[in-house]
Amino acid sequence: MRSAVVLIAWLASGLALSACQRAAQPPPPRVKQEFHLNPYEKDFGYSQAVLIDKTLYISGSVAADQNGRLVAPGDMAGQMRAAYSNIRRTLAAHGAGFDEVVKETIYTTDMDALLKASDLRFEYYRKERLPTTSWVQVQRLVDPGFLVEIEAVAELP
Repeated sequence: MRSAVVLIAWLASGLALSACQRAAQPPPPRVKQEFHLNPYEKDFGYSQAVLIDKTLYISGSVAADQNGRLVAPGDMAGQMRAAYSNIRRTLAAHGAGFDEVVKETIYTTDMDALLKASDLRFEYYRKERLPTTSWVQVQRLVDPGFLVEIEAVAELP
């Protein structure tokens, strides 16, 4: 009988303690903020970037001016500079620079031309702070005149 009383007392104290504990609070909702670099992006159906917490996801940037027109036709280095310029503008709009880029993916229709122009990346990235990078050759980009498209992920300060 004594063991039954001890067991009941033990269960009762456990229930009382569990009733005093606060229920775990759900994590705060993650806020998604869309960013448009150029007016035509909404019409085309995409955001240039999406910010979630401190992570900035930058869409594939191409050699297009503010009106969506092709820049530097047939020139890989010129198109890379234009794409990186668009990325720079997006980063700057969020108070960041290329040092905050942690991942980049480069899509190209001509890997040989990309390899020849690849050193110009060091105009934007410091050699001691390079992001993880993937280079992928594709058959075609959204406009047949585009030779390269660069997307990036940055962790904001």
